[in-house]
Amino acid sequence: MERTRERMIRTALELFSEHGYEGTSIQMIATAMELSKAAVSYHFRTKEDLLAAVAEPAFTDLQQFLDDTEAEPRKAVRRRLALRGYVSLLVKHRGLLALLEQDPIAAASPVISEKMTLFAERIRHLFESDAPDNAEWVFLAVTLGGLRNAAAWFPHLSDEELNQHLLATAERIVGRTASRTRP
Repeated sequence: MERTRERMIRTALELFSEHGYEGTSIQMIATAMELSKAAVSYHFRTKEDLLAAVAEPAFTDLQQFLDDTEAEPRKAVRRRLALRGYVSLLVKHRGLLALLEQDPIAAASPVISEKMTLFAERIRHLFESDAPDNAEWVFLAVTLGGLRNAAAWFPHLSDEELNQHLLATAERIVGRTASRTRP
């Protein structure tokens, strides 16, 4: 039964990515799996429940990453862990990121947007400097958002390749924060 549920989640992500969240029905998922609509509805009452299940592994991993990283008392070590962990999560969950990047309806769903809002603040604090100002906040938003978007843009790269490129880019960008001049 658990394998069927996991297959439904994988199939839903594939179909959401291909047809959009709104363009995918429970019936389409059932048909793709050669099941009845009732079989899918047994596991997931609504399409939003299915979207929540698609996103849940990423949210669980993100919660663990944040808890582990925030527990590190040394700021320099915490930033290195945060950078590597953030990139690793982006690569691991790039299918979901691609869906959310391409489908604003899925991204705006309360099961996604509410959790992302909560996590965004914690992520931002992992990377902020000791004396953040507006310029630092903008720099941070562009950097983290750019990494997130890039993880979704290169499906042809292997996970290892993408991880390597994103991490090298992130280290170059974040390493420049100290040498940036402020107006």
